Amino acid sequence: MRSESLTRPSRIATIGVVLAMAAFAMGLVAVGVLGGGSPDTTATGSGQRLESAAGEPQTSTPTPQEAASAPQPLVVDTSTPSSLESRVNGDATVPGSNEDQPATDAESADDTDGVEAGPASPDGAEATTTEGSTTTEGSTTTEGSTTTSSEPASTTATTTAAPAAATPTTPGPTAAAPTTAAPATAAPTTVAPTTTAPAPTTAAPTTVPPLISTIVPSPIPAPTPPPSSGERVVWEDHFNTFDLSTWRFEHSTYGDGNNELQCYRPENVQVRNGRLILSAVTERYTCPNGSTRNVTSGMIRSQGVTFSPGQALEFRVKLTPNNPDDQSGLWPAVWASSWAPGGWPQGGELDFLEVMTAENPNRAMFSMHYRNPAGNHALQNRGAIGDEYFSDDWHTIRFDYGRNGLLTWYLDGVQSFQVDAADTIQGYPAPFDSTIRELKINLALGGRPGPLSAGAVGSGGATFEVDYIRILEL
Repeated sequence: MRSESLTRPSRIATIGVVLAMAAFAMGLVAVGVLGGGSPDTTATGSGQRLESAAGEPQTSTPTPQEAASAPQPLVVDTSTPSSLESRVNGDATVPGSNEDQPATDAESADDTDGVEAGPASPDGAEATTTEGSTTTEGSTTTEGSTTTSSEPASTTATTTAAPAAATPTTPGPTAAAPTTAAPATAAPTTVAPTTTAPAPTTAAPTTVPPLISTIVPSPIPAPTPPPSSGERVVWEDHFNTFDLSTWRFEHSTYGDGNNELQCYRPENVQVRNGRLILSAVTERYTCPNGSTRNVTSGMIRSQGVTFSPGQALEFRVKLTPNNPDDQSGLWPAVWASSWAPGGWPQGGELDFLEVMTAENPNRAMFSMHYRNPAGNHALQNRGAIGDEYFSDDWHTIRFDYGRNGLLTWYLDGVQSFQVDAADTIQGYPAPFDSTIRELKINLALGGRPGPLSAGAVGSGGATFEVDYIRILEL
């Protein structure tokens, strides 16, 4: 047959036409396949479907064959931390973010990468976050370090299966300029100290001034009277200087047996303007024995001075309290004790002058102490009471240490007390017939006579001054 008897050239031509048609058909199929698929979504490795940002330009690069094809969807790789940062602020790190911390499945597109957000700031408002305090819209705080952003709040896409929304339902974090970014680690908050300082404590002074400045200086006393006719000065001190060869300082709580309050300090003894000045001061001070006292005072003892029967002791003194009308507890004295064997009181005591303001501030007291034959302490004394406080003026005291036990006291030239017998354990006139080798001058505080009042020493101090002291030959 003719149809079966085609020539070889005809067959070859026919096959070529068929192949061309087939190639054309395959090309059409290929174009359809490459241009197919969903135009608005793409699958991610996590199984989520992330919505492209509306109106966002595509970032994939077409092949030469696909140059004329439709736009391709954006593929977001959630495993890349920089993608999370870039979608908020481009390549800038969010202030306070935890770097290299990718979002989890539960984190939405508006998370702040580890920053706990406060109330959202309105667009254009200045949001200020202070470490250690809450976020305040439109205001700043002064506590701690502050990160401030004046950028309006940015908007980002949210994760949802619904169609793309032009405006996200949850506002994103406030975009911050890179120049104001704070470090991820919060700076320590500096808090003003709230501890109330304890009530100020006044430290005890290490030295006492030469004279308590608030005390009104005593009037200059009259010149030292000359000895009576026939009397000779054996020894005297006008205190133009402090003679360390004649006097030594007391530094102790001497007087504890009388419940006295003071600690005697060398610093409380001065010589000024021809006077010996013993100062009582209100201060907290620990004495050498470890006892801490709230008041200090001055005391001196003579050395190398002897006072024997047949001689007289004379001195002029002035007591000045801090408050004359509230001077209870001052106890100045010029005296001697225990010069004879047996200790006190058997060795004797003579108080040439005592003023015990707790008992009577108008009185000068003169006393003698001894032990009686029964072995008990015994004494004889008498007070001279004036119309004014003893502290109102200077006073001259004289004691005649007569032979055969005749003892006489004078106050301002007037005889005030005299003794010529006493029932002593040794038999009178002993021990009042022996040489005294130590004189004591002191300003005691409180003790047996009575308590120390607030005004006696107070803040201004009190003084006991001696203008002169001398021994005369009778």
